Amino acid sequence: MAQIVQLPLPAPAYPAEAAALDRAECVLLVALRWWVAARRDGEDPLPRLCQGLGTAGAHDAAFSVDALMNVIGRTARRPIAVHCPRCPRLSSDEVSLLHAASLAQAGDAPCAERALRTALLSAQGAEFALGPLEGLAILFAEAGLRLRRRRTPSEAGEGSVEGRIAWVEAWQPRQPHETVH
Repeated sequence: MAQIVQLPLPAPAYPAEAAALDRAECVLLVALRWWVAARRDGEDPLPRLCQGLGTAGAHDAAFSVDALMNVIGRTARRPIAVHCPRCPRLSSDEVSLLHAASLAQAGDAPCAERALRTALLSAQGAEFALGPLEGLAILFAEAGLRLRRRRTPSEAGEGSVEGRIAWVEAWQPRQPHETVH
C-alpha cells in the first residue's frame, strides 16, 4: 500500500510592485505610508488612519499602527524608506515591516522581533515594537485581514543575483532625502 506525502510548497517571495500584494498586505502598507506622509506634512496621522482602517473593518488597528510607527521613528538605526501612498513600488524596508507583521500574526513573536531587529531597529526598539505589532496582527485577524506568509528577499534570492542585490540594498544606508518620496 502506497502512502502519498504532500510536501509543502515554498512560500512565494514578496513582489516588487505594491499591486501584487494581497488585500491585507495592501491595507497595512497604505496605513504605514499614510502615517509617514501625515507626519512628514506635520499632521496628526490618526484621523486618516481611523477612517481608512475603519473602511477595511479594522478601525482600532489605527492606534496600533500609530504606536508601532512612533516606536520605529524613535528607535530606527537608520532612516527607514517608506514610499508615498500612491507609489507602485515596495521598498526593502516596507517589505521588512510587512514580513514582521505576518510573523506576528502567525504567532511567531520571537521571529517578528528578530526580523525588526535585524533589518531596521535597535534591540530595545524591536522589543518595544513587538507589543503594537502583535496588537495590530490580532486586530487585522479579527477583521479578516490575514497577512500572507512570504519569503524575505534574502530567502527568496538564495543563489540568484537578483536576490543577493535586493539583500545588499536593504543594508545600504539611505540619504535623509530618500526616505520618503
